[in-house]
Amino acid sequence: MIYSAVIEKRNKYCKKIQTNHLIVLCEVGEDYKSFCDDLEELIKSKSNRDLVSKVYHVMQGKLSIGSNKYKEFIEKHKHTIEIMNKYSCLSNLTVLSYDEKGKRRENLAEDYFYQYIQEHNEDIETIKAVALKIKDLGFNEINFGEKLDFTEIEYELDTSYGSDFAFLEDMKVNPTYLNSPIKYRTSGSCYCLILETNGYGSNKEVSRYGRNIELNSLIFDPNRLPNEITTESTIGIIRKLAEKKKAEHEDIRDSVDLSITTSDLTSYFERLKEVTEKIDKIKDNQELVNLLSQMQNTLTQLQLFGVNFENQIIDSHTGITDETMKREKKLYLDRRYWASIDID
Repeated sequence: MIYSAVIEKRNKYCKKIQTNHLIVLCEVGEDYKSFCDDLEELIKSKSNRDLVSKVYHVMQGKLSIGSNKYKEFIEKHKHTIEIMNKYSCLSNLTVLSYDEKGKRRENLAEDYFYQYIQEHNEDIETIKAVALKIKDLGFNEINFGEKLDFTEIEYELDTSYGSDFAFLEDMKVNPTYLNSPIKYRTSGSCYCLILETNGYGSNKEVSRYGRNIELNSLIFDPNRLPNEITTESTIGIIRKLAEKKKAEHEDIRDSVDLSITTSDLTSYFERLKEVTEKIDKIKDNQELVNLLSQMQNTLTQLQLFGVNFENQIIDSHTGITDETMKREKKLYLDRRYWASIDID
């Protein structure tokens, strides 16, 4: 479903952040930078004293220290500490963000997203609302990249076996020869939900685990996200879109079957001519020549009939093009080829 070039692009342009961390950044606002600067000043050390762990335990109330500078820091940033504790982020945003000498680690996702929020400060409540909705839907991490274009990919939903699939806005099913997998694209979406499934066939359902979300914007109406993630609200919607393409699917199947069968018949006929030409006793037989000529004419008429039928299908459906038919015939032949190979 997702090709290596696309994955490489996403790894290059995407930033990942814990959903709770983004909520904290929105709630803390400008106080976040003050907290980080003051903490770094408090814990800096020329030796590997790892004072950040010490301060963390003090903030947690697990260690009592009489130093006034620690007390002043905690009192000044009491609100920030409370918010970080509320979302279980205090350890990650302190202990894991500084080294043993008290120096802040480089390229932290929180620094990138803090800067983004400051540049879009007028939309901070929208960003927070989006993050809260994403949290409610069960996504613990957010992958964000403004250059992500979800329209570049053709997505697939295997309706039989358990596998991951994508759920997006404005999905449109591509008519194909096969019923499964269902192939679809988006004409435009600010999110892509990657969901895992369990079960088989009609018992297939969306898993509560392994959920990933990719965004190309943090500033959008959170109501554009689904209100819940269930089998019916995701797989069910894609299946309903596929059902609307049933007529196109059947016409593609009929046209491809006719075209491939006619092509096979032509190949067998060419083989028949080769065989008769090798048999000296019959190769010049006039009756045989006439029969082969009649068969050639019939094949030509069948080929023309198939071409006309295919053109009728293309003209009848806006979602079916000449390229669609070429692709589906090639895929049919590829499947038949691989099915014919004995891998034992």
